[in-house]
Amino acid sequence: MTLKGLFGQGNIKQKVIYLVTGQLLFSLLCVLAVATFLVENQVDRQTEKLFINTATELNRSLEKRLEYLVENTDLLATNELMVNALTDSDGREAYLKPLVTNFIKGKNVRYVNIVDFDGRPLYQTGEDIPEYNQSSQLRSALALQQSALFVDGTNNLILITPIEYYNTTQGAIIVSFDLSKIIQRNISQDPEVYTKVQKGKEVIFAHNFLPQERYISYTHGADSSLPLIQTLQVSLEVGMPEHHYYAPTREAVFILLLIGLSLVIISLFMSRLTAIKITKPILELSSRVKQAHEGKDVLCSPLGSGDELEGLAKAFDERTLMLEYQAEHDSLTELPNRLLFLDRLEQAIKLAQRHKKPFAVLFIDLDRFKEVNDSYGHSVGDKLIQVVADLIESTIRHSDSVARMGGDEFTVLINEIEDEEHVLWVIRKIMDLFKSPVCFDEYQLFLTCSIGAAIYPSDGDSSESLLKNADAAMYQAKSDGRNTYHFYKEELTETLLERVRLEQQMRQAIEEEQFIVFYQPQYNLEKNKIIGMEALIRWQHPEDGLIPPLRFIPLAEETGLIIDIDRLMMAQAMNEFANWKSEGLSPGKLSMNLSMLQLLKKDFIDFVTTNTATYGIESDEIIFEVTETQAMLDPEQTIGALKQLKQLGVGIAIDDFGTGFSSLSYLKKFPVDKIKIDQSFISDIPTDTDDIALTLAIIALSQNLNISVIAEGVETIAQLNFLIQNRCIEGQGYYLSKPIPAAEMKSLLQNTAAA
Repeated sequence: MTLKGLFGQGNIKQKVIYLVTGQLLFSLLCVLAVATFLVENQVDRQTEKLFINTATELNRSLEKRLEYLVENTDLLATNELMVNALTDSDGREAYLKPLVTNFIKGKNVRYVNIVDFDGRPLYQTGEDIPEYNQSSQLRSALALQQSALFVDGTNNLILITPIEYYNTTQGAIIVSFDLSKIIQRNISQDPEVYTKVQKGKEVIFAHNFLPQERYISYTHGADSSLPLIQTLQVSLEVGMPEHHYYAPTREAVFILLLIGLSLVIISLFMSRLTAIKITKPILELSSRVKQAHEGKDVLCSPLGSGDELEGLAKAFDERTLMLEYQAEHDSLTELPNRLLFLDRLEQAIKLAQRHKKPFAVLFIDLDRFKEVNDSYGHSVGDKLIQVVADLIESTIRHSDSVARMGGDEFTVLINEIEDEEHVLWVIRKIMDLFKSPVCFDEYQLFLTCSIGAAIYPSDGDSSESLLKNADAAMYQAKSDGRNTYHFYKEELTETLLERVRLEQQMRQAIEEEQFIVFYQPQYNLEKNKIIGMEALIRWQHPEDGLIPPLRFIPLAEETGLIIDIDRLMMAQAMNEFANWKSEGLSPGKLSMNLSMLQLLKKDFIDFVTTNTATYGIESDEIIFEVTETQAMLDPEQTIGALKQLKQLGVGIAIDDFGTGFSSLSYLKKFPVDKIKIDQSFISDIPTDTDDIALTLAIIALSQNLNISVIAEGVETIAQLNFLIQNRCIEGQGYYLSKPIPAAEMKSLLQNTAAA
């Protein structure tokens, strides 16, 4: 039988027996393998540590012994009696013999030879001691007045120490030490460890070493911490016979094998008992899952096993309940979703029919929420949705319901209302939430909302119609300028359908390039001379004719279509501007409106660079206008984006200045070349003193910041004269010229040039 047949057939109890047995065997083999490796590794480390410690200790002992011998020899050389013996031949026998005899004690000395400066022996303890007058080590020691320490040809230690008298070398003491005995007294007495000292390849000393034996060894050389051994140029080798080295490992492995065999026998018996215990609750769980799958109202827990399987059964039940919950709730806010809200609407309709009590549905949409997502990122947008959901939920009664329909849209079900005043009271409570900035983490975001309301049964008798009509009322609130509310009226349904049609037509208009550019000249008011023009988008609809921007721009911004529309307008305006220049006309500077959505697009810089190069326009001939309101949504991000754009050499203007509550500190940081005074301040000049004061303040502010200023909406001679008198010499408006198509703009430029 194959392994697949063995483990893939039979009931679950047999499978568990086979699997448990196999896994136990495999685990035991793995444990044995790992244990063997660890034991062997540990033995290797311990033995290596033993070798290192033995070698290090022996080297230190030898170094200390050598230091002792050198120091005692130095003391002998500097002894006054030794100096006197060199100069006093009569006292030589009397002085030297006791000195040398005392020196030799306990030092493993083979002989002592005292020579004069020429190397002639003056005193020696042996008869066959060689003369050293031809020794290079002696000559070097006498000449340099430094001791010499080396191993001679007979592998004995030789120490030559100069004898000085009044800083003059008189001779030297030559001491021969028995190196083998010095090493022997310091080596380890462990019979299983051998020691060998070598100079190069020559063995100077060996202990417990048999050439025919195979060893595991470690060599320790001398370093700067062992200067005397380093001078001798010898290395120390310690080791152990292989059979001794591997004996602990073999013994440990044998014991492990015996233990493993015992465990295998036990595991075969235990696997059956384990299988029976494991499979009992599993089979019970399987039975309950099968019943639940058949649609029976059966919970998988409790099983009574009290283990992980019990947790699995609970998790299965929790997962089932969670899936039911997730199917009816929004994952981000945990509010009811559209499905559950519609179900609650159905229940509310049944209760209203029974108790004859009306109820209301509110449809809430956050204004310009897309700009928050584009400016701060979707993570901040998601957090904002969560905070707003909590705020809205906090304003309603427990008997009412709030749901998230998707995106930035919420709905509220207000049960059992008395009249419209009750609904209006709830609407105002919700709108009051946004009078202060919405704060979370490090963010403070100013936000508004538009609310539509539909009341049962007057505005719809089904859940779908109530939602649709509340949605239509909400879009009417947006059309009224946002940050407001609207109750449903029948004509709003047509308005909502018109909005959908307009979006479809606008997408088609982009594909067919139905958008054209009008131009409003900008003048030097003192000289009545054209200094530039503002490019303004118009929609030339094939059936409806010219559609004004106020009808489609808000929807384009809301849907993101403004990006494609802006780029069509910019490319067309640059092309016509370049043509006028090539014909010798002087169009001045080309100003174009720029939405924040466009500015924050990653490829916008490339778009500008490509088009200025394509049409042969200098960067400083272009001015991009950003509204103050949009710039202040996220000032720091706006500053960064405008600085990147400014690096191209284009001009930057703040449009509708004075309407967006700018911080003057941010105004200094913006890379702005020009401020446009909003037409709402110009329209009531010179009769409105407040507008006069604000306009004068803006002019003074721009001059103090060394920023150009231009007024828009100049419609009377009185307004023009006021601006000139107060040093605002640039302007545009219907008094000077209304927005005109390209052909008329060209004629105006030609007439201006002819004049």
